[in-house]
Amino acid sequence: MKNNIFNLIINDISKVYNYKNYKFLKNKRILITGATGLLGQYFIGFFLNSLQSKFKPQKITLVHKSDLPFYLKFLKKNKFFDIKKINLSSKNVNKLKKKYDYIIHSATYAQPSEFIRNAHETINLNTYVTYKLIKLLKHNGRFLFISSSEIYSGIKKKNINEDFNGNTNPNHIRACYIESKRCGEAIVNEFRKKKIHAVSARLCLAYGPGFKINDGRVLSQFIRKCITQRKIKIIKGQNNLRSYIYITDVIKMLLNIFFKGKKNVYNVGGNSKVTILNLGKKISKLTSAKFLSKKNDKSNDGAPEFAKIDIKRYEKEFGKLKFVNLNDGLEKTIDWYKKLIR
Repeated sequence: MKNNIFNLIINDISKVYNYKNYKFLKNKRILITGATGLLGQYFIGFFLNSLQSKFKPQKITLVHKSDLPFYLKFLKKNKFFDIKKINLSSKNVNKLKKKYDYIIHSATYAQPSEFIRNAHETINLNTYVTYKLIKLLKHNGRFLFISSSEIYSGIKKKNINEDFNGNTNPNHIRACYIESKRCGEAIVNEFRKKKIHAVSARLCLAYGPGFKINDGRVLSQFIRKCITQRKIKIIKGQNNLRSYIYITDVIKMLLNIFFKGKKNVYNVGGNSKVTILNLGKKISKLTSAKFLSKKNDKSNDGAPEFAKIDIKRYEKEFGKLKFVNLNDGLEKTIDWYKKLIR
């Protein structure tokens, strides 16, 4: 572990874990799907920290589809982790026979290019798999469904709370993702009627260390090109406005929602505002790369012009967060990519 880049994540998330706040983890069985994704890796880091406490979980099961990254292979030697390579979207969810106290379902295609290309799998992961996973909960267990602010697609308002509905239809280019997330939430709500503690979190643009080398999201592409090509060129969607949230802030919010939340659904987003053009400028400056741009051309992938959500519901229940500054978060993400590329 001495030179393992995963230490960046472990150290980053260590500020979030405090054993006094999580005594209820003691002897619990935990399941995390999408374990090699950005969220999954930070939850791994969180639970690794918890293993240093006398209130440690009994077993943490990690389900992943893609190959285990080289920097996570040390987990195979840790008796508290049970690592399963399973393609859940092909109905292999039935291979999970045990019951769990806590389930975090973050397995999905979060990159637009990926969920459009893998539409059937995307729909399955957010619907059928969600249903089957909730059935694996122990009595008094808890279930967290990672939904998305994409369900608000088509709304022009800038203060979007949990009571809003999107204005897209099943013909939308991203419908496989939008509508299946909406259906996943409906499944969660139906189980809540049966007194099962299940909650949805509509996440908006998380970023940070943990992105994969080939991640196709805009922020990742910008960083990767600045590091490897020493330049960045922006053509499409320059004026699209985004609000990013650093991954440790995401985890703080999700933990509160998962273990203490009283509502069925919460928005999870940050307070930053930046256009795609200015995001590119920031990253090029932080990496000392050349910045280029051409006349703006609207993207044709169905991306929203504005992506920011209202988190007043969360703040009313849990108080305001002091968010990680965008520049600071970008520096950490750039450092991650530099080490990963090396």
